[in-house]
Amino acid sequence: MAQKAVAAAAAETAPAPTFSVEALRDKCLRLFGVTVSTFDGATYGLDGKYTVEEMKNIIAKWLNKEVK
Repeated sequence: MAQKAVAAAAAETAPAPTFSVEALRDKCLRLFGVTVSTFDGATYGLDGKYTVEEMKNIIAKWLNKEVK
């Protein structure tokens, strides 16, 4: 029982894995429910590594951006 509690606590404090924009692009439909073209628009100019949650927020912000 104590081992489960320790394992659960370790899982909660472990940092989320990060992935390159290209790796997230390859799975964008499954992960984010958006097409490659939508993903490309939302991530234009980005590089580096992001968690899935960070990328979800980036895409949501881009999708909700006011059109000028």
